[in-house]
Amino acid sequence: MFFFRFITFALIFVLVSCTSNNSNQKYKSNNNHFYGGIYKIGDPYLIDNKVYYPKEETAYDEIGIASWYGKKFHGKPTANGEKFNMYKVSAAHKTLPLPSQVKVTNLDNNKSLIMRVNDRGPFAKERIIDLSMKAAELLGFKDKGTQRVRVQYFAMANIYDQYGNVISKKKYINQSNINKYSNKKETYSLAIGSFTDIENVNKLKQNLKSFSKLNIEKKEINNNHFYKMSIGPYHRKEYVSKLQETINFIGIKGTKIVKNEN
Repeated sequence: MFFFRFITFALIFVLVSCTSNNSNQKYKSNNNHFYGGIYKIGDPYLIDNKVYYPKEETAYDEIGIASWYGKKFHGKPTANGEKFNMYKVSAAHKTLPLPSQVKVTNLDNNKSLIMRVNDRGPFAKERIIDLSMKAAELLGFKDKGTQRVRVQYFAMANIYDQYGNVISKKKYINQSNINKYSNKKETYSLAIGSFTDIENVNKLKQNLKSFSKLNIEKKEINNNHFYKMSIGPYHRKEYVSKLQETINFIGIKGTKIVKNEN
């Protein structure tokens, strides 16, 4: 009797172990859909002669027109590095932090969804949010194309590794700092200029405060104070070029892209 019970217990244990291992393997092989993204607010950027200022905005609550996007962008990177999947629920917003979560309510049928914002847009016809095809379908306006909605900030969203494990914001920032100094590839900055008038420096600082990597270096030469202003470093020269276009548009001229010494 004891031997029979032992064998029965052993068989149950093996079956449970196999089921657990198979579930785990299936989970890992499927991967998390939002794998590969980063935490990002972003610098001001210029689109069609308008500057947008990304920022933390936990009280965001707006009513306006939503649109949706699909096949043209399916499989392409979103603004925070994830892959857009039109068959999953996600959204694009012009200024909210990436990734974040918003509650979107269809004001015609009162259907609502909480969804992930991981992309930038829309930039057409004063629309306030762009939804994935699946999100538009669930909210009931896929066939219409656009819909009057209410968009409310809900929470910050997580980023994940390839197995679906959450990468904490603190861990991500620490790892980013390590990579920043261990990566020996060339970097670029945007030189704003050198100034002696502190009032001029403070005015420029106010105008450029939304740029995350604004640097002001103070030097003293022959009892005179000089303030060297720059934005950077960044690894992508084309990104610095976009920053230069934006800053030129807001009225700050004479900037120069410089390659940093490693």
